[in-house]
Amino acid sequence: MVSGCSCCSPRDVKRTLINIGDATIGLAKLDRVFEKLYNSGKSPDDVNGEEIVDLASFYNYIPADTAGAYAEPLLKEYRKFYRDKEGITA
Repeated sequence: MVSGCSCCSPRDVKRTLINIGDATIGLAKLDRVFEKLYNSGKSPDDVNGEEIVDLASFYNYIPADTAGAYAEPLLKEYRKFYRDKEGITA
C-alpha cells in the first residue's frame, strides 16, 4: 500500500479543461492559481497571460516551446473566474 497525503490524491485534484489551439488540455489546480491572483487583488487587467502560465506550471507540465500558446486561453479563463467572483454579468 502506498501512503501519502490526501491533498495530493489524483482523484481529488480539480482539473479545468481549456482549449489550446486545436487541443483540449486538462490543467490541474487552476482554481488555486486563480484564487491566489484574486486574493492578491489582481484583476485581469493587472496580470498577463505569461504570469498565469508561470503560476500554472507549478502544478502542471507546460512545455517551454508551447507556453506562449497557453497565455491568452489562461487569461481568458481568469477573466471568467474574476467575473464570477465579482458577480459581474457579461
